[in-house]
Amino acid sequence: MKKIQLAKLSIFIITVLMLASCATTMQTSLEASKMGFTKELDEPSARGQLSRVSPEQSNVKYRFCLSPDNKTIIFSGTQSGGTDNLIQLWKVLASGSTSPTKITSGGSNHKLSPSFTNDGKFIVYTSEGQIWKVKQDGAGGKMKIPGSGTNQDFAPHVSSNNVVAFCSVQKSPNKTSSDKYLIWTSNLNGGDLTQLREGIYPQWSPDGSIIVFEHKNEIWMINSDGTDLIQLTNTTDISEGLPSFSPDGSKIVYVSNEDVDGKPMIDFNIWIMNSDGSEKQQKTELSAWDSWPIWGDDGIYFLSARAQKQNEFNQRIWKLKIK
Repeated sequence: MKKIQLAKLSIFIITVLMLASCATTMQTSLEASKMGFTKELDEPSARGQLSRVSPEQSNVKYRFCLSPDNKTIIFSGTQSGGTDNLIQLWKVLASGSTSPTKITSGGSNHKLSPSFTNDGKFIVYTSEGQIWKVKQDGAGGKMKIPGSGTNQDFAPHVSSNNVVAFCSVQKSPNKTSSDKYLIWTSNLNGGDLTQLREGIYPQWSPDGSIIVFEHKNEIWMINSDGTDLIQLTNTTDISEGLPSFSPDGSKIVYVSNEDVDGKPMIDFNIWIMNSDGSEKQQKTELSAWDSWPIWGDDGIYFLSARAQKQNEFNQRIWKLKIK
């Protein structure tokens, strides 16, 4: 069962991201396995170190982002009992002490994968397979960033230098070959467009010089100019992905389906490693489909299906303090 689970999860996420971005009426959810939705809150290793950030009524979808000052989180999601069935952008304090504020509204397509510009004044996100920019308070309307021009763009991440790394899908012309996922970079106006290589879910290093990304269920790193490609993980059966740098760039947080016996399991947990791929450490172990981790100044934020009420299937943002 080599790398089946993360491959399925990644393909499911990509498909849902693209369908959610382009469809006008389709309802989507990153519920890769309802087996991962659990009533349990935490595990012994995280006891006393874990806190919920997003409100209980919020159902967070896909990647979220942390502001440059680490005070605000923007997420894509819906609200229980709300009248808007589209996935919109919402804002909460990173401390988890506020109700969500709606950033986007209306339209006929979902808003996904937000990322702050380096001054924290704008949010870059995807919708309709295109990349857009909006003020962090939602005022003034949205502005389009040209992207790859394929109308198949998703998962943007803005560097500290205001360079956007994002993905596009190159559809296979036949059923005998797979779609190809490409990483691109451009400035916020769409200029200096560069196709780097194959890969998905690019994330910048704090200084904007390196991109870490997922490719074929492994984690890789490359310079912003496309040089010095380095493979950080190299496992036969274990799947690893969704990487993100620590604030000082010395470590990487990611997801893995490695079980305690070293074999693959059904669900995913949060792991960290040094930025050279050494000293892997498992940080969560509840098997609650922990995903989309990002590293803030005071801990690791991640999406999880833990602490569910009966017949509830909401994903929420949690913070794990790192000693």
